[in-house]
Amino acid sequence: MPKDLFDKIEQTITTTGKAAAKKAREVADTAKIKNDIRVAKRELDDLYEQVGRQYFESHMDYPEADYIDLFNLIEKIRGDIKVMEADLEMVKEED
Repeated sequence: MPKDLFDKIEQTITTTGKAAAKKAREVADTAKIKNDIRVAKRELDDLYEQVGRQYFESHMDYPEADYIDLFNLIEKIRGDIKVMEADLEMVKEED
């Protein structure tokens, strides 16, 4: 085979390898950035939850008008949970 053919094959392999490596880096970088975004959003959601919980705890006796329905729903669900926990204890005691 002529040397030119080997040079062309080598150049093609090198070019293809570089392109594949570049694409792999892009995919890895994209995945890392998407994961970082997901983690940051989760942290933000956790902070919003903490703010909401603290606000509820500090205002549950005198909620602002805009929050009365939500506060009442929270209290209802808390009561439902207490009933279900009592039911669970009764079931455990029966065993």
